[in-house]
Amino acid sequence: MKEAKKYLEKLTYFVLNGGKILIINNLGATMDTSGSNHPGLPEINSLYNLLGISYSFGWRKITPDSVTVNKNYSLSETLRFEKKRDVERFALISPYSESLVRVNDSEGNVYDMAVLSNLGGIISYNYLFNDEGKIIIDLSKLFSTILFGNDDTFRFLVVGPENYDLKKALDYTLFRYDWKSSVPSTISIYDVVILMNAEFPITDKTLLEYISNGRNVVCIGKGNVQKFVQELRIDSKVFPTPPNFRISIRKNLTFQRSVENAVILVSSNQNDAIVWKTNFGSGQVIYYPIDLMKKEYRGLFIQSVLSQLPMSVQPIINSWSLYLDDFPLPAYSRKIDKIVREFGEITDNEFYYNVWWPMMKQLAKEFGIKYTTIFVPNYNASVSWPFSFQEYTNTPEQLTALKELLNSSYEIGLHGYNHIPLTAERWTTEQLDVALSILKIFLRNTLGEDYVPYVYVAPDNIIDLFGVERLLKVFPSIKVVGTTYRGTNTLSEFEVLFDKVVIIPRTTYGYYPTDTLITNSVLSLMSLGTYQYFLHPDDLFSNDRNPEEKLWIEMYANLKEFLSTMKQYYPFLKNHWALESGDIILNFFKEKPLIQREKQNLRVIVPIGFQLPRYYYLRTNGPFTISGGRIVYSYGNLIVIEQTENKMEITKK
Repeated sequence: MKEAKKYLEKLTYFVLNGGKILIINNLGATMDTSGSNHPGLPEINSLYNLLGISYSFGWRKITPDSVTVNKNYSLSETLRFEKKRDVERFALISPYSESLVRVNDSEGNVYDMAVLSNLGGIISYNYLFNDEGKIIIDLSKLFSTILFGNDDTFRFLVVGPENYDLKKALDYTLFRYDWKSSVPSTISIYDVVILMNAEFPITDKTLLEYISNGRNVVCIGKGNVQKFVQELRIDSKVFPTPPNFRISIRKNLTFQRSVENAVILVSSNQNDAIVWKTNFGSGQVIYYPIDLMKKEYRGLFIQSVLSQLPMSVQPIINSWSLYLDDFPLPAYSRKIDKIVREFGEITDNEFYYNVWWPMMKQLAKEFGIKYTTIFVPNYNASVSWPFSFQEYTNTPEQLTALKELLNSSYEIGLHGYNHIPLTAERWTTEQLDVALSILKIFLRNTLGEDYVPYVYVAPDNIIDLFGVERLLKVFPSIKVVGTTYRGTNTLSEFEVLFDKVVIIPRTTYGYYPTDTLITNSVLSLMSLGTYQYFLHPDDLFSNDRNPEEKLWIEMYANLKEFLSTMKQYYPFLKNHWALESGDIILNFFKEKPLIQREKQNLRVIVPIGFQLPRYYYLRTNGPFTISGGRIVYSYGNLIVIEQTENKMEITKK
């Protein structure tokens, strides 16, 4: 081929830009007709590697000893290959690639002569036909797989207008999904079809046929009833919760009145069916009110759907962290009424370091908690020079606590130079760089050369991309940035920035009410299998964080009750420092497993080199066996499993 290298480069960019390619026999570009400038393995593999294949020279002719064809694409039961045929070396290097035709010779060599991947594939012409001249591979199914995806991949289809919270809910599950504006003609490849802004009952013929054939449709819509709802109650089959678990919402909800014989999944305090399902043929329809398609209820939506499927496996993070925000902190030798009324004539310094901190250390010992402390040296509002640390020097207890932390099993993170959010609105580039650079020198002088900060929590939970970029410029070691999940105008999603920094928003904070702490944490567990908990040493005398003006001993009792409940009902959850949790979350989003299904069996593949173990919520309506993993904890209708090998298979008995 003339200009073969350019041809290969064009094909590479074609695939990079969303194209798919099926190669019959070979690329036709291993030599340049000019007689020079022939492509080598780097140019050839620039394309093949995208297809999950690595090619190496080594063409030869053999008489096959045996030929096996992938049973999912085979057209012929008899495979006669008695004539000499070509073979070459194609190695599979991706879990998304599978062999369609495998050839063995008499010397024990193995050759994959037809390969399929998520971006295309290759078929050697020599193995497209058997000795009788009959095609042995189902090309129509092969083309369909390349164009529409592998029908054995667990996936969802969403039909309707875009909705950010539904998108994020699905993103967090790591499931594959497609989003269409209308119902396509082919939907049999999907495990679940979700209808956004749907009306009940369903009238679309394609959907009705899909449901009657044993499939699942979720209707997210308004409905025909409007009521003020105080709280929601969840059926035990939706997700395991502590006794008397309630979700307080206190607002008007519009929802669809349930049909006769519907199974109620979520009800109101007045016993209204809020989320429900009904059978249709051998399939089912699940109704979910669009008013509950909110950020805080994403997990409720996911569990309402997954709990009704015959089988599903949901990847989870399985990590939680406890941050002591604003600690160690400067104090001012003040006698504050809320401290004095309980402890007598002691100052804020004495409360923080002689009362609060010793009790928190005792709590860590009792519950086996690894704290991440978030150090703040100043509360001044300076965003321009001079930048000093006078407040830090006024509180010698801060240095004592920092030295103790350096020699403990706790982690020290940063809150910044002061308590001003790192945003373009608050700082100029030059002044922020100066403030952070001065903080870096201060930390080296105070904590020594060995201290390396990996965690930063944003003051007021607010930071923007400008702030993250400036932070990384001065502290390139930072791997975790803490914000809040309830934020709307800041980075407030679990996500990875710049391919290395994890945003970890807090999902739970404060000492009470215990029911609220549990509710927020369980909703987060439903979504991602994690919760991130923040406490402050000054919560006692904060009007918004102690609105009931409770005593410290009461707040401490609430805290212990919350931690005891979570440990009792979710014993599988692992506690980590923020850095450890950040590494797990980073790998969770960057190293996505491939989830396949074959009838009612599931296969989970994690490529070699990806982090193990991985954790999942498994749901199955019957006994099963598991290979490549183990059961960590079982609630009966929901099972927590750990994947210990790169391929895990769950087989129904």
